[in-house]
This record gives sequence, C-alpha cells and structure tokens, in this order.
Amino acid sequence: MFVRAYLRASTDEQDATRAKAALEQFAQAHSLTIASTYTENESGATDWAARPELRRLLDDCKPGDILLVEQVDR
Repeated sequence: MFVRAYLRASTDEQDATRAKAALEQFAQAHSLTIASTYTENESGATDWAARPELRRLLDDCKPGDILLVEQVDR
C-alpha cells in the first residue's frame, strides 16, 4: 500500500502546492507516509485524460493505495 497525494490548481496564477502542508499534517496525524506527490496546474474543466499528472497518478495506483486530495473537486 502506498499513500499518494494529488495537488492541483486551476490556473497558473494559483499555487498547486498550497495544500501540501495540510495533506502532510493529515498523513502524519494518521501515521501515514506520503510515498509520492503529483502536482499540476490544470483547469477542472479540462478532461481528466488531458491532465498528465492525474493520468500518471492513476497509472501508478494499485489496489489498496490511499489517495489524498485537499478537496473532493480536485
């Protein structure tokens, strides 16, 4: 089992890493270690298949892995 974190911002002006500290704190509070982080700036209106980091994350995931995201719309 791996814990993977997905960080996304909608525009280049936003910082996709803004949620990183919150996800790290959550993981630590639950005795989890984040094995990999996937960060990108892509609009939520963009088809998921056009988001390279999301595609990489989905390709890397195995049954039993845990995916951490800041908000459900990410």
